[in-house]
Amino acid sequence: MANNYDKIPVVTFSIDVDYFKQLFETARGLARNGMPEAMEEANKEYQRAIALSKAFIKNAGAREQEAAQGLERTQVGHGKSGYVPTGTLQGSLEFKISDDGKSVSIKPMATVADQKRALAAIAGSGSKKPITSQDGVDYYGVYVEYGTYKMAAEPFMKPTGEKVAMRLDNEFERIMRLAVLGSEDSSSMRKLSDNSLEGRPLNRLAYLFDIFVYGK
Repeated sequence: MANNYDKIPVVTFSIDVDYFKQLFETARGLARNGMPEAMEEANKEYQRAIALSKAFIKNAGAREQEAAQGLERTQVGHGKSGYVPTGTLQGSLEFKISDDGKSVSIKPMATVADQKRALAAIAGSGSKKPITSQDGVDYYGVYVEYGTYKMAAEPFMKPTGEKVAMRLDNEFERIMRLAVLGSEDSSSMRKLSDNSLEGRPLNRLAYLFDIFVYGK
């Protein structure tokens, strides 16, 4: 049975610590030139950066979930369109962290059937619109985010995703600087920092449309 799963509005945040590749190249060069501790320092800071990045991604997912729930609850529907908020969509927002811990996706999983049941419960009687088998596989967030020919679009995922991403952008740069420069300030680490980080943008949490997507 065809459904609209691929159209579910999804916010995805992803991090990239590939800039550490240059750090390791610099460390290898320093090691070859009489500074063997450089590789140990580079490995230590890489592991610290990975740990901080995973915690950061988990927090990013929670923040987007909370922001989207808040926007949907306070500003979506309420007479502006045919959408009647029931709390179903808010409660269905889930975030899933990738196996490697470097990305998180947030999406609303309420179906049309879920919404109809909620409306019927609020009315205290059976729904005038019977639940069909298609309702059970069609996702209601698609219609709220993008609208239909009967209902105006009231996006709650894209606006919150953009706002959260802007804040996370600068925060991730600060966290990566702490990961690289925040521990031992050995001569090898200062050298690595000078060679690999000075003047380079450390911000690698991207808000780009190749990772901030709508659908699968």
